[in-house]
Amino acid sequence: MSDEPEINVVTRLVPGLTIICLLIMIASALFHVVTLTPPEKPSFDRSDAPAAPDYATAAAWLARPNDEMPGGWEKPWGLDLIWFVDQPDGYLGGWNIPLDWAGTDSQLSGEEWLYPESDEAYGFYAPGRRHSASLSGDETDLKSAQALETEDVLKAADFYLETDNKSRGIFLGGQGSGVQAALTVFEQRIADTRPYSEIFGGLIISSNSTGNEIGDLPPWPDCAETIADYPCVLDLRTVGDSELAAEEIERTFERFSAWLDTNVTKPAAPLPPFETIELAPIRRPGEIE
Repeated sequence: MSDEPEINVVTRLVPGLTIICLLIMIASALFHVVTLTPPEKPSFDRSDAPAAPDYATAAAWLARPNDEMPGGWEKPWGLDLIWFVDQPDGYLGGWNIPLDWAGTDSQLSGEEWLYPESDEAYGFYAPGRRHSASLSGDETDLKSAQALETEDVLKAADFYLETDNKSRGIFLGGQGSGVQAALTVFEQRIADTRPYSEIFGGLIISSNSTGNEIGDLPPWPDCAETIADYPCVLDLRTVGDSELAAEEIERTFERFSAWLDTNVTKPAAPLPPFETIELAPIRRPGEIE
């Protein structure tokens, strides 16, 4: 008869249970890696990009005045704020985000203070654009997606300048990645380009932006201070209250409007449309018609 102790049933199950637990842990880890890691996407293909915005339609704008704004020849000098929203999160369907994606509907929801109480205060314009998405992949693909986004930014600026501006003073602004979009418009459409460079007031940075989202800013004076020349920078990141942010914008615009009236030659009002009158031919007595 053997003296070896009989092995307990539970003891016999331990190795198998240990292996099963390890397999479950490994599978769980793999699941989290797969679900949390941004998926690799196919190469950027312009033919697969979302439809380009048509800025002549309301669908291409997150905000735009409903009424026609008075031209810069009026007094006080009217102003416009062109605002670029931040990149929305969560889109994984391609390299660029469609304008009608559900996440873009709320892009201005945290910045209601930007809307003026009336169009007389200033015109508020916020164009939509095909944002580059937060995807992993080749650097070339990412740059192509960003270039497509920049194309929309500049097209929106061109439409505004050609159709809506009417010699009104201009401020550019944005939140997060929108700040860089605003600076791109300044560099490629306004700087050294008359008459826009003469009526440009400066840059406004949203109070909802963070320092990590924004690169180097132009060496312009602080709009919140009393200044003698423009452009300036109104950085609202130091202003926590939305009412205070709205008041800072209002003060800045009042100062710049007065500065324009004092320092910039007012444009001439456009001539009224000519009316064409058809005159009957003059005939001498005896002439046959």
